[in-house]
Formats: sequence, structure tokens, C-alpha cells
Amino acid sequence: MGSAVVTKKMLEDLEKLLGATETRPVRKKSALAISLVNANRPKESAEELQRLIDALILIPPDSPRGIGKIELGDDEPTDYWLGVIWAIAGLDWTTGREAARCWSKRSNRYSDEGFDAAWSSYNPDHPNPIGIRSLYRLAEKFDSDTPKAKETPVSNTDLTPISLLNKLSVTGSSKQMRLKMLADKFVMKEIGILGQWTAFYAAPNTGKTLLTLWLLQEQISAGVIDANKVYYVNADDTYRGAVDKTEIAERLSMQMLIPNMNEFKPSYIPILMQKLAETEEAKGVVLVLDTLKKFTDLMDKGAASAFGNIARGFVAAGGTLICLAHTNKHKDSEGKGIYSGTSDIVDDADCVYIINKISADGNDLSRVHTVEFNNIKARGDVDSTAAFTYTRSSGQEYSALLKTVQRISTSEAKTMRKKAEASEQLDQDDDVIQALTSSIRQGIVTKSELIQSAMADTAESRAKVKNGLERWTGDDYAKGHRWTYKAGDHNKFSYSLTTPPSNS
Repeated sequence: MGSAVVTKKMLEDLEKLLGATETRPVRKKSALAISLVNANRPKESAEELQRLIDALILIPPDSPRGIGKIELGDDEPTDYWLGVIWAIAGLDWTTGREAARCWSKRSNRYSDEGFDAAWSSYNPDHPNPIGIRSLYRLAEKFDSDTPKAKETPVSNTDLTPISLLNKLSVTGSSKQMRLKMLADKFVMKEIGILGQWTAFYAAPNTGKTLLTLWLLQEQISAGVIDANKVYYVNADDTYRGAVDKTEIAERLSMQMLIPNMNEFKPSYIPILMQKLAETEEAKGVVLVLDTLKKFTDLMDKGAASAFGNIARGFVAAGGTLICLAHTNKHKDSEGKGIYSGTSDIVDDADCVYIINKISADGNDLSRVHTVEFNNIKARGDVDSTAAFTYTRSSGQEYSALLKTVQRISTSEAKTMRKKAEASEQLDQDDDVIQALTSSIRQGIVTKSELIQSAMADTAESRAKVKNGLERWTGDDYAKGHRWTYKAGDHNKFSYSLTTPPSNS
């Protein structure tokens, strides 16, 4: 359906960003501050790609091929085209080839054959290869040769500090600002607000993708959000999984983007978010990133912060961002998940939920999973908790799994949680339970005798055996009770086994 059109537009936007037109593009900014820290071979990221693009915008591609060098002298540089191509090839980035091609297309000398031959001619084993630092210095050379415009209002000497503050104030613009606001709608009912950045953190196999799709489907079916403006970037899936989810997207008329299909790359996303904001096309667009680690380094504070700046600009322009990410291996004091990575994403997002699996009841053929969303940050009237169930069966199609999702009440979730906690405790106390059950069947029924017998059988401490005996005393087998008691002579307790429910 629409994915081919979307991909074509993304590539067009990338070319526009590099000015792939017949004439040299208008300068993006009057001055370029290019960092040379780790510039020989910086790690690929949205921030580094943007730095490369900013540099390429300043370098005219209509240069003779040259011999793979970039010579900087007093005169205007010439014969540097192949040097620029090799400098980019040396980065070994997944986006490098397309960036170099888009830059080269600005020249009338360009041909696909010539570009491909030049790119393939780069020798990574050259004893003294040209580095990206040379390209950045070339950009600085062209930048310094271009007349500069005034960059900030502070440079205007006609303004006093007070008049400058008044000039920068937005007072009087509230009507125009309000017109740009989105209606207070839920992109995901009671959980995510349209026009905000919402992040979901969950352990693998918790069902975060399934539940995100179900929540979007719910609001699309209700007519709350426009499916054609929902772009789901499925960047962390198997091929079969990608096919299954694309079929669901087609049924909902939702857009689905998958890495390496229709030439799409995850590294395009931050650039497109910026362009959508700049061109004021972000309003109404719902962008889902699954999972976030494919678009930024969550463990790198600088990279996560840079992504956060881009995300905030996209949302400020009316876009809606939904990010899925993983919790780490450790749990908090209540046994709940903790978000993975630095705190920058949580700090910058509008709304953050940790998704925890409460229980998984059933067997290998069919199992009912109960999960709970716990809000840890909110800027708006969203639910503090929300709970869902879904039933996973052997041999089940993904579309069938999606149909099993149900929203459950807080009280139902509480009951399921208590049941799961009891089940977990039963497992932990299993050796004590087995020993006490065996002793009662042998006619050992007083409290002191039962404790002594179970201690001998399990080698567990008196405290653990005594706690187990008291914890599972009662007449409701479904709640985990395994024995009950009655008081006899001299207030001695006599224990008997609790009858399990009939299977009939």
C-alpha cells in the first residue's frame, strides 16, 4: 500500500537536505561550527550524520574528479571530488554511500556508473587514507570564503537589551499559538496523548509491540486518529514478524516502515523528524519507533540527549512520538522493571510507562498473559495504571493473537497480581509444603511435631518451616491453602489437609 510512496518521499527529503538540485542550494545557516573531536572516524549516529550533511551543503560537488586528495591552499580548492567520496567511504557508515550520492547528484557531471566506480575504488588498506577531517576542513574553507550574515539578534547594535527582550517576547501571539495546538485526544486510550512523546519500557516478550498495535487499532477503529498518518517503524523483528505486522498495517490503512525494504534505513528517521518540524508537516503525524535502540544509543548520554532534542522539536511542531524500549535485567524493590539506559529519554519524554508482566497462566498449548502499565511520568491526564490480557496459543497466527487482547479493570489486575504472587510463593515454599503434607498424611498433626518433622526432612530453618505452615493454612485451596486446623484439648492444634476443588 502506501509504504513505497512513503519511502520515496523519505529519499526525496534526504536529497533535498543535501541540495540534490540543478543549482547550489541556499545556505542552511550563515556559519558552520564543525567539531573535529574524534573526526578521523566518528561513530555513526544521527548527530554525526547531520554534521556530515551540514558540511556537504557547503562543498560544491561540481569539481573535477581528482586523484583522491583534498588540497587546501590560498586559492579556491579544485579537483577534490574523489577525495570527498573516499573520505565518506572511509567512515564505513550504512548511510555514507547515500549521503555521498545525494551530494554528487548536485553536479551536472554526475552519473551512476561514475559514482559507483569511484565508491568501489576506495582502498581501506591504504597506508595513509584520506580522513573525514580533510572533508570538514574543506567545508570550513568554503564557509570562510562566503560572506557571513548576522546570526543572532544580539548582533543588532540598534537594539537595547530591554528592546531586544521585548522583540523576543511572544506576548500577543497566543491566538496564533493556540491555533497550532492539537485537540486533547488520546492516540492510545487513557495512556498516550496526541501531540506528546510517550515511551514504553518493557522486558523482551512482555507484549509491548502487540499491545501498542492493539491500542493504535482501538483508536483508529474509533475514528480518533487518522490511520494514514500513523507511521510504524518496525526495526526490531524477524522477517516473518515483519510480514505479519505489515498485513495488520494494511488492514488498518496504517503505514509500516521496515529497514532495508524500499531502501529505508533507520538513520533516516531523526533527519525526517527534523524536516517534518521545519516544513510544518509534523502536525497530526504519529510516529512509532520499535525499538528505540535502533535509532539512538540509549547508553550514550550525548546521543540520547541529541535524539531528545530532535524529538522535542518534532512534538513541538505537532507530531506525536511513541517509542518502545527495553527494561534492564534488574528489578526495583517491588519487583518491577527499571528502564534501560541513561535517564535522558525519560527526562525528555512527556509520558513514560513501565510495562510489567503480572502472570502467565496455562500450559505449553495455551497461556493467558496479564500485563500492567505503570506510569512513572506524565504531562497530562493519563491513567496511572492500565492492565491487559492476551492469550498465546501454540501455532497461533499473529493476527489471531492480536484479537485476544482485552483491557481489564484495576480490581481484576489486583486479583491476578495476588494470584501470581501466591503462585510464586508456593513455588518458593514447595519443599516445605511437600514435607508438611507428607507428615500430615502420616498422622503427624500437631504444630510442634509438624515443624520438627519438616525441619528434619528439608534441613530448612525453624523460621522458614513455621512461616510456611502458617502462610498456607486455610480452607480455600484456590488461594494456596494446603491445610487447615482445629483446636483440641489444652488448646492444641490438630492439622488436616485442605481438599482441592473437584475436576468434575
